[in-house]
Amino acid sequence: MTFTCIELETRRRLLGLSQADLGVCVGLLAPKDPDDPRPVGQHAVSRWEEGVNGHDVPPYWVQDTLPGILDRVGQVQEALARWAVTFLRGLDPDADGIVHVPTYRSDKAFARAFPKMAGWPASIWNNAVVRTADSLDDGREYQFDLIR
Repeated sequence: MTFTCIELETRRRLLGLSQADLGVCVGLLAPKDPDDPRPVGQHAVSRWEEGVNGHDVPPYWVQDTLPGILDRVGQVQEALARWAVTFLRGLDPDADGIVHVPTYRSDKAFARAFPKMAGWPASIWNNAVVRTADSLDDGREYQFDLIR
């Protein structure tokens, strides 16, 4: 089955990744040079999604590589979501009963908070923790605080 441009864009969006974030994940999981895992540029991801030169499928190497990368990103998010359950339950509410949950604007701030996740985009945490909090039926009110 052919991996199409619209499938790439849709799967990226379902994972809560921007085009730039997907480029970071590609650089991390399938770098051109393993000694220098640079992200793929947002412009390249945009071209893959729009179809290079009017084609409705991305370049062959993207078709071969991206489905596995997207699956791996989903697995990482699911692992983070499972861990986030324990993390969220460990947070105490403030005097008003609100549980403050850290989310991250920058990848650097995320890496400082979670050094083992250095290199991953902050959006992967933000997506996992928000989805997890939304799924908990624990009667607590969560507020997502932005760390820069």
